[in-house]
Amino acid sequence: MIQIAVVDDHKLFRAGLINLVLSLGHEFQIQLQANHGQELLDSLEKINSDPSKSLPDLIILDVDMPIMNGFETAEHLKEFYPDLKVLVLTMLQDETTLIRMLKLGIKGYLGKDVEPAELKNALLSIHNKGFHYTDAFTGRLIAVLQSDGENDPAVSIMNDRELTFLKMCCSEMTYKEIADKMCLSPKTIDGYRANLFEKL
Repeated sequence: MIQIAVVDDHKLFRAGLINLVLSLGHEFQIQLQANHGQELLDSLEKINSDPSKSLPDLIILDVDMPIMNGFETAEHLKEFYPDLKVLVLTMLQDETTLIRMLKLGIKGYLGKDVEPAELKNALLSIHNKGFHYTDAFTGRLIAVLQSDGENDPAVSIMNDRELTFLKMCCSEMTYKEIADKMCLSPKTIDGYRANLFEKL
């Protein structure tokens, strides 16, 4: 039995994800769920203090969350729970997020538009082999490494979507109007804003 923790602040998405994971096979069990990183860490601390309980085998982690985001959560897990395997499941597909998460020790990285079969494959692969990287993931990573710094996040501070967002911020448009114009949710726009604050 593979015990899984699901961390995502979108309650409807999280409920759907939990049902999906449970439908993928009898070997999967949801041990706990959390709205954000701090709630996860509080739950892990309670489990750790009870000798009769064991920590989850794997954590499905979102990146863009309030209170404690995926980066902060992954950093804390790497320091205090290094044996816990983390699969990032996010809407953020940029190289900056990917490489930053890799440096924080995550074992897999998938977009939220992934097929259920791919999610199952990732969960089993991370549990059995310790990692799961898709062809698209590997291709993007190789492209960054072979770019001679041209697309390196340390050099190219902003990706195209963030640059577009920043230009729109210089207009009279509200964040909601920007979200509509970019065909994104206001929450994703909030994520762009938070990323740019951190980068700049």
